[in-house]
Amino acid sequence: MLVKQVLDNFFKLCPDVETCMQVTMEEIEEVIRTLGLQVKRSGSLQHLSREYLTETWTYVTELHGVGNILLCMSRYIAEQWRSQTKIFGMAAIKIN
Repeated sequence: MLVKQVLDNFFKLCPDVETCMQVTMEEIEEVIRTLGLQVKRSGSLQHLSREYLTETWTYVTELHGVGNILLCMSRYIAEQWRSQTKIFGMAAIKIN
């Protein structure tokens, strides 16, 4: 339940990828602090967001910090971002 609450708060702070790149790392750290490793994770989230928007990629696993665990979480993240007004190309993710 804690992770869901943190994710909900993160998406309130960063409803889209552009916003994730614009907020400070400290703001992200504060939201994810209860999960631990907040400094590393906040930097990774911003790096991932930058790559997501500026790099050419086909599979989500090509992006910074995305491993098997995050690949499994990508379905939840994709649904959150799809529910926003702008779709960020998450439909391009191939999930087996």
